[in-house]
Amino acid sequence: MDDRESERRNNTKRSLLASARALVEERGSDRISIQEITQRAEVATGTYYNYFDNKHQIFLAVADSIREEMADDLEPIRIKIKDPAMRVTMTLRYYFNQAITNQDWKDFISRTRLENEVILSQSEEQALSDIEDGIKGGRFRVDDSEFTRSLITGMVRHVVCSIRDQKADRKAIDYAIRSILQMLGLPELVSKALTQTPLPPIAASKRNKHEKTQNSGLAPVTSISEYSSSFKT
Repeated sequence: MDDRESERRNNTKRSLLASARALVEERGSDRISIQEITQRAEVATGTYYNYFDNKHQIFLAVADSIREEMADDLEPIRIKIKDPAMRVTMTLRYYFNQAITNQDWKDFISRTRLENEVILSQSEEQALSDIEDGIKGGRFRVDDSEFTRSLITGMVRHVVCSIRDQKADRKAIDYAIRSILQMLGLPELVSKALTQTPLPPIAASKRNKHEKTQNSGLAPVTSISEYSSSFKT
């Protein structure tokens, strides 16, 4: 496949994802058809099946694309943080806060009933890389990085589900982050200090930019530009 063909396929897929996302936002997942998705994307209905077998698959793909948007917003900040422990802390808090405040994400997951299939968190590959960076730098003391990553993923899943069910307040989130840092080998005092650092930037959705900060039990969110400036030399 040449570059032009690859770009064309990517553009078509993006159009289908945007169409499905907009239709779910307007009417929910049960009241839209594959034909309506392709009509809005301005592609033939048969083209849909070059990318997805059914509606469920495209809903999963849309959820992945939303997570990728969040990761893209966060990455310029992550790369400025040299301390692996601070990077892990910031990343955990970022996604936990997105689970609380990102209304676009919550609405889409609810309307497509993907709550038990898709968890809002960083990719497993990135999480493993963060752990390995900390081990190489002598910051983390872990015998098995992959097994530790799987344990942390399980903890994050539990916290995100508790947030969804309104069973996790700010203290519970802080405790979870502190426990994960201690699992990585950090002393209790260090993990407490890191947990008390300012919140990372949150790329809030337009609909949710000014909502849910006062009543969520969370501190005000720092903007990306403000947070970035704190790392400039």
